[in-house]
Amino acid sequence: MARATIVRNSFNAGELSPLMAARVDQARYPNGCASLCNMLLHPHGGAWRRPGLRFMGLAADPAGPVRLIPFVFSEAQAYVLEFGPRSLRIWHGGGLVLGGDGEPFRLETPWAGEQLTALRWCQSADMLYLVSHAGPPRRLERHGHADWRLVDVSFLPGVSPPEGLHCTVKPAGSRTWTYVVTAVHRESGEESLPTPQLQVTGPDALSQTASVTLAWTPVQDAGEYRVYRAGGGASVYGFLGSAGAGETYTDTGRTPDFDAGPPEARNPFSGEGDWPSCAVFWQQRLCFAGTRNGPQTIWASRSGAYGNFSVSRPLRDDDAVTVTIAADTVSAVRWLMPARRLLVGTGGGEWTLSGQGEQPFSPLSCSLERQSSRGSGDVQPLSVGDAVLALQRGGRVVREFRYSLDVDGYAGTDLTILAEHLTRGRRIIDWAWQQSPSGTVWCVTEDGGLIAMTRIPEHEVAGWHRHVTDGAVLSVCTIPGTAGDELWVAVRREGGGMVRCCIERLDPPFDGDNLGAGYGEGDTAAVEAFFVDSGLSYRGDPVVEVGGLEHLEGRTVHLLADGAVHPPQVVAEGRVRLDRPASVIHAGLPFMSELVPMPFCVAGNEIAGGGRPMRATRARVRLHRSLGLHAGPDATRLRELSFRTARDVTGTAPSLFSGEREVTLDAMTGDSATVVLRQHDPLPCTVLAVAFDVEAGEI
Repeated sequence: MARATIVRNSFNAGELSPLMAARVDQARYPNGCASLCNMLLHPHGGAWRRPGLRFMGLAADPAGPVRLIPFVFSEAQAYVLEFGPRSLRIWHGGGLVLGGDGEPFRLETPWAGEQLTALRWCQSADMLYLVSHAGPPRRLERHGHADWRLVDVSFLPGVSPPEGLHCTVKPAGSRTWTYVVTAVHRESGEESLPTPQLQVTGPDALSQTASVTLAWTPVQDAGEYRVYRAGGGASVYGFLGSAGAGETYTDTGRTPDFDAGPPEARNPFSGEGDWPSCAVFWQQRLCFAGTRNGPQTIWASRSGAYGNFSVSRPLRDDDAVTVTIAADTVSAVRWLMPARRLLVGTGGGEWTLSGQGEQPFSPLSCSLERQSSRGSGDVQPLSVGDAVLALQRGGRVVREFRYSLDVDGYAGTDLTILAEHLTRGRRIIDWAWQQSPSGTVWCVTEDGGLIAMTRIPEHEVAGWHRHVTDGAVLSVCTIPGTAGDELWVAVRREGGGMVRCCIERLDPPFDGDNLGAGYGEGDTAAVEAFFVDSGLSYRGDPVVEVGGLEHLEGRTVHLLADGAVHPPQVVAEGRVRLDRPASVIHAGLPFMSELVPMPFCVAGNEIAGGGRPMRATRARVRLHRSLGLHAGPDATRLRELSFRTARDVTGTAPSLFSGEREVTLDAMTGDSATVVLRQHDPLPCTVLAVAFDVEAGEI
């Protein structure tokens, strides 16, 4: 009989599909899990319990729906926008932004609840552009911490044309001369629309002695004025010359430059059916796409003038651009994403938009190239490092688009193929990228589920995991925080005879805390471990009762008091009572974490014996700063592992454990075996490896 020890020291392939159960030859199989629930992945290989969700407050609408959108001006000035049915509230620093009356600041918005999922946005400094088919584009402007304004977008230049254009002619004559004048902004260089044309009768030929002198009322913030004269027909203008701020201009017969005409007013988004569904900033232009009347058309503003979609005649390099995708079928543009080129996702395929060759993108240099024909979902993509994550049509497959120098284009890799069961029968409707601390993509599914993928390309980590909480997740977003990126979650929770929509934030990773007195040097305990959902914490003098839990009225909550697990309590009148006083208390809804490695088997050539039966006698689990783990050969035979030792001080919480613990497998026999690891209590758990002792041969 052959004896061997099989070690699983990496789980960063994540939870694998049941269809992978026989693929022991696949490279990711040994690093995969049959179940990985409420656990996150380290790039080093281990799996650690996700922190709890800290309750921040109730949404404006107790039943939802809610859409969370990040507003990030800088790392120190990051906000979470809570969009509800026709309302907007703003979160910052762990609480709601308050208005001058001391009440939460609130804005009325035009979007009904069912329209929130289709809302798309892009941001530039203090301005957030919001678009959807439900109405014209809007711009959210931040004028102060508690001064936010939602305004209609004006698709006109930001500088007004001069007024009161008039002229002086010398000498009189019989020929008609036609002029327009524009103003140029002193700082941005944006040019206004032209004045109404001025027709004047003057000399048959202009010269130093026979001229037309133009004058106008100066425009605020104008740095110069440009004068155009008609020629070859009154509708064709050519650039004549410039005048400084507040000056006049005298036409002495200079030949106009008809390659440089004045801007012409244009608003492509003037009515219902012309409202875009996508928006993005790219190459100093604001780009819109996906209207109902122009589903395959992309509009790009003038360079550096985001609300200006005017063009000139003839076209100039900095004019607005309009380009329509010519494809076999009409497939609406579903998203735009800036990269080396502008990535365009349509229902029928993926494209790139750029200038021709090495030329910059402009009305005179525009190239559309198809990258793939898989089709895109209608969820805004994510920028992850040097790649873009986008949903395939149907919303069930996540593809990673990365530029390849070999083909000079973008290839889309399927990142869900090994965990297809997580999106089987349900679409992803919202997601967010949490770069720090663990590089995680959080995905909300249409049934209120929450799944996630740890993605660290440079270390070849791409592992999926499930996250279950007592409620339906509605929306997620991330903003920069002091301990890494903060994940904010909107969750509809039912219980105690009420429905409440809660705004919650994932707690930072727990790594233990040095307690000093009462513990040995370097000892750590779970005093600050926060592993409850919709939870709150108390810190202060020892108490036997804590309040503030009105949002969990009538619910049974789990508690951690001074690092020790306290028996569950039912919330009554927003309060719970403890059996003993405690100084640091965490209370909230429980959640279970589970890790089940993929079964090992003789057929995988992991030990000698070919297809012979085997017997697994025990497993050894290596842990890092963990407590309260249950383990066994299956879910029906779990035993709690013991962690308290003789060196732990009586009356205090046990120290966090790092090392190995043995699990009896009850001499499992058959052609495969595994171990089930579960954590029910509000305590930390990090699994670094699992080792199995097996015997193969004649049993």
